[in-house]
This record gives sequence, C-alpha cells and structure tokens, in this order.
Amino acid sequence: MTPDAVRRRTMGQILLLAAGLVVLTAISAGSVHLVNLAREDSRSVVHTLEVENQISLVQLQLRRAESAQRGYLSTLRRDFQTDFEQAASELTPALTRLRQLTIDSPLERRLVDEMIPLGNQRIDEFRSTVELARSQRLNDAAKIVREGIGRNAMKNIDDLASQMRAEEDRLFIERTTNADRSQTLAASITGIGSGLVVVLAGIAIFLVRRSSRARDDAEAMMRDNNLNLEATVDERTADLREANDEIQRFAYIVSHDLRSPLVNIMGFTSELEELRGDIFKRIAALATTRSDPPPAPDNASTPAEPVLEGSDKQL
Repeated sequence: MTPDAVRRRTMGQILLLAAGLVVLTAISAGSVHLVNLAREDSRSVVHTLEVENQISLVQLQLRRAESAQRGYLSTLRRDFQTDFEQAASELTPALTRLRQLTIDSPLERRLVDEMIPLGNQRIDEFRSTVELARSQRLNDAAKIVREGIGRNAMKNIDDLASQMRAEEDRLFIERTTNADRSQTLAASITGIGSGLVVVLAGIAIFLVRRSSRARDDAEAMMRDNNLNLEATVDERTADLREANDEIQRFAYIVSHDLRSPLVNIMGFTSELEELRGDIFKRIAALATTRSDPPPAPDNASTPAEPVLEGSDKQL
C-alpha cells in the first residue's frame, strides 16, 4: 500500500471518528434538552391537576362548613360545631394554597382574588348563625338561613371555580399536547441517533475489518518477501563464494604462470650482473695493457680500432 493510500485511509478513519463524536454529542444534547422539556411539560400537567384538586378542596371545605352549620342549627350537637370550626380553619389555607398554585396564570389569579373575599364572607355568615344558635337565638339564625343571604356568594364562588376549571382544562390540553410532542421528538431523535450510531458502527467495523485484512496481507507479503530474501541471499552468497573461488583459482594460475618467466629473468639478470663485472674488469685491464695503436692511414676519417686478442677480441 502506498503512503498516499495509507494517509487517505487514516484521514477517513479520523473523519469517521469525528462524525461519530459529533453525532453522539448532538444526540446527547438533543435528548437532554427534550427530556428536560418533556419533564417541564409533565410538571405543568401535574400542576394543572393540582390546581383542579385544590379548587375541589376549596369547594369541599365550603360544603363541609355549610353542612356542619346546618347540622348544628338542627341538632345543636357539639360535633357539628367542631366539624364547622375545622372546615372553617382549613378553608383559608386552602384558598392561600390555591392562590400560590395559580400565580403563573393572570386570569386564574384574578379569579382567586375574587373568590377569597366571597369565601371569607360565607364563613363569616356560617359563624354568625352558629353563634346565634349557641346563644339560643335559633329563630334569628333560622331567619338568616331562610333569607339566603349567602346563596349569591356561594353561587359566585361556584361560577369562579367553573371558570378556573375551564381555564385549567384548556391548559391541560395544551400542556398534554406539548408533553406528547416533546416525548415524540425525544423518541424520534433517539431513534434517528441510534440508527446513525448503528450505521457509523457498521462503517467502523467494515473499515476495521478491511484494515485487518490489509494488515494480514501485508504481513503475509512480508513473510513471503523474507523467505524470498533469505533464498535470494543464500543464492547470491553461493554465487559470490563460487566467484571468489574462481578468482582465487585464476590468481593462483596467473601467479604460477608468471613465476617461471620471473625465475628465468632473475637468473638471466644475475648472469648479466656477473658478466657486467667481468666486462668492466677486462675493459680496465685492456685500457692499461694495450699497445700503441698502429698509424692511421692518411685518408681515414675515424681513428683505427685497437687490436684485440683472445678473450678481449671475443668480448
């Protein structure tokens, strides 16, 4: 594999890992956001149910107070008076709690502000009749009940409660729709993200397997090259050894063939050396013992050669 191919494959793997990281980050961020949104929507739905329950509780406390008041007026039993006092004492905290729950809705907050004085007015009416009955003024108490002074207040309270329920029903539908949409989006993003993760995982597995196959092929090729290299080295070593042997044989032959002429030359040279010494001796003796040369002829242009005898003449 060429360096460019290795570089491209490495860049592809890096880009794949980066894409997987981006997808996982996006899925995580989207899932967290949608889960928080769905949680808020679910909390809003629960809040709507709490408001409706609190409205019912306020009406229930008013009904309990009215029932206890009528029972006490009819029987003058202390247990009815106790029930009335308990219902009256629980009504104010119930109205306060209802106002706290509806603080996020201007319309319902206005309706609660209208309901609170009406509820207090109704409780005061019940308490006044109970006090009259306890002081043995049953006729005055019965007169107040017959006149129905507080009926309009109770009717207004019921109307306000109905308006608040209608508003809460509208909010319940809206918040339920938002919660369903958030959950659907969360499920969709989770599904799409899971699919992308599976696809990226499949691509990663494919690339890893391809890289593994390429590595195995490279290792097999390297093993084959090593085996071939060893065989080639052995073959070249044998060739070099054979060539070296041939060179040594050739050198031996050449040295042997050159030795005989050199021996002859050396012997001839030694003989020349001895002859040279003998010649120089003879020349020196000749120079000292030769006689006067004969007269040269008149027409001679070169001097006459000396007359030699014996070994000198032979030399």
